[in-house]
Amino acid sequence: MMIAGLGPTFSQQQMMELSYIAAHVFERLAQIRILDVKPSDLLTEREVDCLNWTAAGKTSAEIAEILGLSEHTVNHYLNRAAKKLDTVNRTQAVAKALRIGLIK
Repeated sequence: MMIAGLGPTFSQQQMMELSYIAAHVFERLAQIRILDVKPSDLLTEREVDCLNWTAAGKTSAEIAEILGLSEHTVNHYLNRAAKKLDTVNRTQAVAKALRIGLIK
């Protein structure tokens, strides 16, 4: 952590307090990150497959042809994955799946 500015220099006591607060903030962020990863365990293999192909730029029709499914089924898998990942659409679902390492 770095603190910079044009104000007066912090005392040693103030620096210790800031370091203490920063440590707690980083610890809380790590806890939040762990919570963010949990939903990935709930996705089925097909949902992950559909997210991977979506991340590769394929449309639902193209994914359906690749996986031997109907376009409706692909859309269903993507909608379920989005819901499980607590996102509102497939784009956000792909972004979150990438962020948490569920897909590459």
